[in-house]
Amino acid sequence: MPSLDKSDLVPSDEISYQRVETPRATAVDVKANKDGTSSESDSSEPKLLDEVMNGGPTSFKFASLYRYATTFDKILLGVGIIATGANGALFPLLAIVFGDVLSGFASTPVDMDKVNSAALDYLYIAIFMFITDYISYVAFYYSAERQMKVLRSEALKHMLYMDISWYDENDALQLSSRLTGDTVRIKDGMGQKLGDSFRFVIQFIVGFIIGFARGWDITLVMAGVMPVMTVSLSWLIKTMRIKSDWAQKVYAEAGSVAEETLGSIRTVASLNGEHKAIAKFENKVLEAEKENIALHKMSSAVFALFLASIWVMYSMGLWYGGWKASKGDTTPGDVFAAFFAVMMGTGALAQISPNVTAVSKAA
Repeated sequence: MPSLDKSDLVPSDEISYQRVETPRATAVDVKANKDGTSSESDSSEPKLLDEVMNGGPTSFKFASLYRYATTFDKILLGVGIIATGANGALFPLLAIVFGDVLSGFASTPVDMDKVNSAALDYLYIAIFMFITDYISYVAFYYSAERQMKVLRSEALKHMLYMDISWYDENDALQLSSRLTGDTVRIKDGMGQKLGDSFRFVIQFIVGFIIGFARGWDITLVMAGVMPVMTVSLSWLIKTMRIKSDWAQKVYAEAGSVAEETLGSIRTVASLNGEHKAIAKFENKVLEAEKENIALHKMSSAVFALFLASIWVMYSMGLWYGGWKASKGDTTPGDVFAAFFAVMMGTGALAQISPNVTAVSKAA
């Protein structure tokens, strides 16, 4: 075999390598050209996937959920917001109609013109609420469903384009569980839950506006309990958001154990490893169960305080309204119009909590 002389060797800095074109390399180049930077280090999608799989800080601005929204999706979202806002504003108007009905029945003889007019107003409000509620539900659901289709495709595409080292550092068996569970949670927060959040916020605001218009002092007395309600609601939303991320990670780990066991069931059965697999799965589930039980014990007490404060508010409003009516400073119709407007507003505040929690989980 002939020997090689050092003069025959080509210096390493003169060796040229041919670039191998792959789908991931093409995607990286396209992103780098758009941003004018190196996308290997600046790409947000791989970073987001790392945070999701490792249980890191995955929260971001809610508006970024609509990064894949088309013009049609944005139009649907706008129509849904307008419809749900109108629906939320219509509901407290029932308090005004109820006050007029009460005034009509309180007069002697009964003012049938006022009663008939109020009955027609109830009918008109019912028709408009049906129309706006239908439009709101269809718009939010359709928009969320369209974006979930794109989001699942984009998530799978970025997973396939990740370096092989990423799969060494992360459990690939968790991918299907996280992809399914997280997208369902995001869809829930972007769909009707988001519409309900808008609806109840508008209902709360309009209810208190009507309350102040028909009896500002009665509404002010009832609003004295609002700080307790606000603090308890804020704590509940914040805590549920943090704990839901942790529970999602633990359940995904449990799902990966189940998938790994079922995927190699013959090997597990031949080695009599069923009991070990079951114990490993139960340990993961029990870990999440204990934390969730402790969380819901505390959240139940806070939510009970929130509901109790609502009924304290009602009792204060009725007592003060009755005292004013007995002195002749106001009419029963105005008292009950203000009372029921505030009652509908605070009732909406109680409904905001679960819906805003679902929206916060999506973000």
